[in-house]
Amino acid sequence: MRVGGGGTVMSQQLAHVEKLAQRPNYVVQVAPFGLGALRPFMRSMSLLDLGDGTSLGYTETHQRGYLENDRATVSAWAREYDLLQVEALSQAASLTMISKARRDSSA
Repeated sequence: MRVGGGGTVMSQQLAHVEKLAQRPNYVVQVAPFGLGALRPFMRSMSLLDLGDGTSLGYTETHQRGYLENDRATVSAWAREYDLLQVEALSQAASLTMISKARRDSSA
């Protein structure tokens, strides 16, 4: 886990994630760093499905954001995301890990 803002801030952020996970329209899954090569994304990525059937991908670096509309690239990102969901912890196991990290960060 990367700690940002100190232990108190991290604890509050993790508590907020735990609360969000209680909502019926949220699913929280942790993909541990230990997945190694099975963890396909090294930075955040968003997949967007538009009403007209178009799919887009978005990612960013420190310098700029990238909106990807190439169908083959976005489809590959979607497949990688699906595989990541399979390899990530279940929601219950993820929340257990988050709760432990919250307790550890406030200690």
